[in-house]
Amino acid sequence: MNKKLLAVAKINLLNGKMALFITAIVMGVMLIQDMVFMVLSLFGIHAGKDQTQVAMGNYLYLTVILGAVFLPTIHFRKMMNLGGKRDDFFKGCALTHIITAAAVSLAGVVLYYTYENFIITYYSGETLNVLYWFGWIDNGPVVAFIRQFAFLVLLAAVAHTLSAAQDKWYGWVADALIIAVVSVFTPVDFLRQALIAFFYLVIFHPNAILQITACLAIAAAVYMLNKPILSGKAI
Repeated sequence: MNKKLLAVAKINLLNGKMALFITAIVMGVMLIQDMVFMVLSLFGIHAGKDQTQVAMGNYLYLTVILGAVFLPTIHFRKMMNLGGKRDDFFKGCALTHIITAAAVSLAGVVLYYTYENFIITYYSGETLNVLYWFGWIDNGPVVAFIRQFAFLVLLAAVAHTLSAAQDKWYGWVADALIIAVVSVFTPVDFLRQALIAFFYLVIFHPNAILQITACLAIAAAVYMLNKPILSGKAI
């Protein structure tokens, strides 16, 4: 693998401290809440039993989203000022998102089978975990890891591309189109069904291979839009 690509990915991961810090704060607050519920349960007070809370592993999605936002908006100029090339940045960011998505997906699956399935379920009531609600866990942990990984890659590609384009007119056009799609497609039945079909394909489809392939293919297509965006991006 290209040494420059690896170097860019390494720098990106090291510069991802802000995304990790914000994620850690959110997860820390929720962990404190869980600990309080567990201590109370030892005294027969089951304060969290009637509550439904977001699973701890799902908060890790913040790392993927924030990282994809910070890379093209903050770290791009830093990289260029250090003498980096746009093509290396483009490829290095792709590798960064793949590594981050894999790490978050693995951590999410591990947390599902350990922390959430035992401690939270026993002490703090029901958790809202995308692995369960999206049906990804139905075929076991390995398939769940790959399905979640593919979706996270897609999420990172979309967030990265939209963030990279925000300082140009076409970025605002893209924002307007997304708002228009949501507002126009929702009231019109056949357009709403098309929107539902899209999300069903990339999230809920029972055929894991189709869902994984669709996510990765769309992610690649969306991320390729960064090529022309980066070429005209001011330093």
